[in-house]
Amino acid sequence: MKSTNPLSFNNSEKRVRIDIKTKFCLLSTLFLFQVGTLFSQKLVYDNFEGNKFIRYGERSGVLDTLAKNPKVDSVNKSSKCAFYTRNAARKFDNIKMSLNGKLTGVNEYATYLGIPPKLKIKVFTTAPAGTLVEILLGSKNGNNDYPAGTNSQFQCYTTKTNAWEYLEFKFSQVPQGSETSFEQIDQVTLLFNPNSSTSDSYYFDEITGPGLTMVKNEPIATPNEEAKKADTPAPKKSNTSKKETSNKKLSKN
Repeated sequence: MKSTNPLSFNNSEKRVRIDIKTKFCLLSTLFLFQVGTLFSQKLVYDNFEGNKFIRYGERSGVLDTLAKNPKVDSVNKSSKCAFYTRNAARKFDNIKMSLNGKLTGVNEYATYLGIPPKLKIKVFTTAPAGTLVEILLGSKNGNNDYPAGTNSQFQCYTTKTNAWEYLEFKFSQVPQGSETSFEQIDQVTLLFNPNSSTSDSYYFDEITGPGLTMVKNEPIATPNEEAKKADTPAPKKSNTSKKETSNKKLSKN
């Protein structure tokens, strides 16, 4: 009977270990590359605690992105959130948020078939239960007027007053006249109680939606980097009446 050569066994074992280590490094590199270009199938666009993938642009009311959570509870344990006071003079008051890349997989959300994934948001408001909240996904470089600059429209309704709740949006429609494809979406527009003249206040947190494909050489927004600049209302435009008229179809299913 031949005796086993311990040295030969050790060398073989070393080769196996090196081979496994090499494969692990290659897989890790591939994984990191994929994460760098695509942030999963769902993404929290801003948690107001340091992770931020959006910039706040045009809006009609007053926005504070450094607000203190009015009531820490099991639904929202964060210490910070956003606070928005609606502009009663604008029937279709809204907040536009630009992304640092293009949304991916929106077509999986914008469908009536099966059980599609949901856009979500945490809301605490003084408005009565049953208040409509809308999200429009569109293009910041296209025509901002509805419906040309909008790809898809999503709706949900509040069920509580002065309490946090996690709302899920249902797909409403791809508006007739849309000129924005699923590959062009880089803007999220948030509307509280559209087509009304109310001035209620809304705390909101953790808008969650489709994943994000990053644009090369465009840095991720640092936490609240534009908070001071973003927290003042945008200047009024002279074509307000024209915009209000073009947006009258906004809340129709």
